[in-house]
Amino acid sequence: MLRIYRIFMFVLCSASIMFTLLGLYPENQEVQVSDGELMDQLSVGYTRRGKFISGNVIKGNVIDNDGNNTKANNTNSDSITLRTAKRGSDVTKNNSISLGNNKENKDKQTKSHITSSIFLDYRQVLKNGNFSANQSVNISELRPDKCDACFPQSSYIYKNDNLCSTKNSTTQVKLLVIIFTVHHDMRTRNSLRKTWTSISNLNTKEMRYVFLLGKHTRDPKWNVRALAEAKKYGDILIKDFMDEYKHLTLKTMSGLKWAAEFCSNAKYVMKTDTDMWVNTPRLLQFIDSFKIKNEIIGTCPKKAKPIRHNKSKYYVSPKQFPHLSYPGFCSGTGYVTTMKVVKDIVKVSPNIPFFFLEDIYVGLCNKALGYKVRSVKGFHAYRVKFNVCGYKQIITSHHMPRGAIEKIWNTKCDNKTLKH
Repeated sequence: MLRIYRIFMFVLCSASIMFTLLGLYPENQEVQVSDGELMDQLSVGYTRRGKFISGNVIKGNVIDNDGNNTKANNTNSDSITLRTAKRGSDVTKNNSISLGNNKENKDKQTKSHITSSIFLDYRQVLKNGNFSANQSVNISELRPDKCDACFPQSSYIYKNDNLCSTKNSTTQVKLLVIIFTVHHDMRTRNSLRKTWTSISNLNTKEMRYVFLLGKHTRDPKWNVRALAEAKKYGDILIKDFMDEYKHLTLKTMSGLKWAAEFCSNAKYVMKTDTDMWVNTPRLLQFIDSFKIKNEIIGTCPKKAKPIRHNKSKYYVSPKQFPHLSYPGFCSGTGYVTTMKVVKDIVKVSPNIPFFFLEDIYVGLCNKALGYKVRSVKGFHAYRVKFNVCGYKQIITSHHMPRGAIEKIWNTKCDNKTLKH
């Protein structure tokens, strides 16, 4: 009898081993996990064989090992049910989720699709870059593509709301130029008042300009000086955000919002900096010929990659931007668009999460609207080396000293060299 028992056990064990090796072993028990728990915690890593794994479910979507976003099946229960994979396989796909009413479910599915898409991109960023993939990340740590009224707002210190007024003029405002400046750079502002902004004739002609400032980060005396200068010249806008590099996006959106609210009669808007040569007469002459519609023009790369080297000034971590490449954008050194586009960007911006690189952020808003960017000949995001009259044939050049700008502006050139 004992011998028969031993033979039986041997056959049973042999069959079990064979079934396991062939992947025919029956599926394991179901594991009940609450929706909230699955929403937040996402684990990533590699198996000993080097295959990427992620047993993650996000609001009814399963991210499998091949990077596929698999929708969950409908049931009437209140929790997500996962079935573990058969032994010998690497991925789980059988799942179910409670859906509730159809509209609510549609919203959840849309959200989950966006969320899982971000996570998949994040995973690819880790894989392509020099980052450890053996880590856990909370989905809330990743910058989302959209939000509900999350963009920070600021208030006015000096509003300058009559700058674009045409009450005492028959000339309509064709172009508004928003110029980024810093508190201590009064000499450069005075230089620009005598050069390429001077065609505005003290902000009474078809071109208007405004210098944009926030609050000084260290010395309140600079805020007092800036306010006095704003009242003296009437060409400065001041808002109450801290004026520093990491807040350039706040500065940009402050300027665009002001433009949409207090200079909406302008046909075009340009954003630029004080270290730029801007050939305003030529820009005004040819701006209509650029035929700008639902787009931004300038120096505009269509697909740039984030800089992932942490010693760079422009370093962006995978959590700050969990995608492989930026959308199309135009260099903040000098871009032009229509007032309609500015208004649309301002309207969509509250629901686009903050991103510290201002030209990229504008590109993100532009992409959300389905608008485009276009590089136009004559816009330069770097310093071009020309003779003096050569600068009068382009629109912009970067890193230009005051002396060079004044020399270009005050030099008379043969009209033949200024043809389009």
